[in-house]
Amino acid sequence: MVDTEFIKMLLISALVGGLLGVERELKVQVIAGTRTFMLISITGTLSVYLATKVATPWVMNLTLLGVVFIVLLLGIIKNFRTFDIGITTPVAFFLAYLIGILVGLGLYIEAISASIVVTSILVFKKYTTILSEALGHEEMRSAMEFGLIAFVLYPVAPDYPIDPLGLINPKMLVLAIIVVSTIGFAGFLTLRLVGLELALTLVGGIGGLVNSQATISALADKVRKSAEIAPNALRGMILANAVMLVRNLALASLLSIDLLRLLLLPTLAMCLLGVAQSFLIKTKKTLREVELPLESPFAILPSIKFALIFGVITFLSYYAQNIGVGGIYLTALAGGLVSSAAVVASLASLVALGKLGTEVAALGGVLAMASSSISGVFIAKVSGTSELAKRYLRVVLVNIAAGVTVAAIMFLG
Repeated sequence: MVDTEFIKMLLISALVGGLLGVERELKVQVIAGTRTFMLISITGTLSVYLATKVATPWVMNLTLLGVVFIVLLLGIIKNFRTFDIGITTPVAFFLAYLIGILVGLGLYIEAISASIVVTSILVFKKYTTILSEALGHEEMRSAMEFGLIAFVLYPVAPDYPIDPLGLINPKMLVLAIIVVSTIGFAGFLTLRLVGLELALTLVGGIGGLVNSQATISALADKVRKSAEIAPNALRGMILANAVMLVRNLALASLLSIDLLRLLLLPTLAMCLLGVAQSFLIKTKKTLREVELPLESPFAILPSIKFALIFGVITFLSYYAQNIGVGGIYLTALAGGLVSSAAVVASLASLVALGKLGTEVAALGGVLAMASSSISGVFIAKVSGTSELAKRYLRVVLVNIAAGVTVAAIMFLG
């Protein structure tokens, strides 16, 4: 009688091994290709199958020795015959054998998952090389330090308030830092990868992921030095602000879904109206080199700054309730001048902890983002020109009016 399970194992083994082999076939010099990887994976499966049938481990031991010998042979050929220095192919070859063993043990999902992960690592070599070239030593060190926060501190952070008033949840705070920093780093990395010689509008949009205020300052400074690029820079400033608004929505979504529901429409109204106005501006089809003085968002100092602002805004918002909702709104307005993300995060945290009403927090978030937008006008005036600041102010006021109107209809209507 045909053992269908055995045939199934052979087919899966061939497929998972072949997946690794296909990627190796893309190399200029192919030492081991698709068929070889399929065969070595099947070898792992057969070694388990036969060892089970004869009830002895000697089959596994012999095949392991054989595979180790072939791996060593591949390494010698690759490095000394073809002068292609590296051990990736021999290591991938041995992993294909181990994945075949997983199939032989009936761990199909695990084998397929391992094959996909290993193949992904092999495929993304090109992109990891580009990443290492794009980032300097300081950025890489910052990323490693931040990794300690994301993968060590976050899992062990208490998921309950630790202060006497029950306001600060460490896990929420660390999560907020991770989200803001990761979004910022995505923009920071994009700027490094694509280079500096970009259209000003594109720089503005990407820079808004990292730090909208620093981006607006850099673009305004370019206008002060070269007035003819003002339309391009203005569009970039508007897009930087719009991206900042979307980033805050992403932050709210992870801390409080209830707050996100109320923030969504007012924030999108400000964002979409801003984008619409930006494309009404007649820009020049020129490229300008724009260097943004942006610090890596993975650096520890920005994280500490965010945590301090978060803590201050959280306590001020809580105590401001004693003088009514007006106190909370004033706190949000003041905090937005420094960091709208920290304000949104602190309000979302208070909502999640049951310390603040959702509608009050939502309107506070809208005011914080409006305040942050207005701060860009002052930055444009100081770093750029009065005319640029006036044009940016008109756009910002329309955006704010739309956001506040939508919020008023939702909360007061």
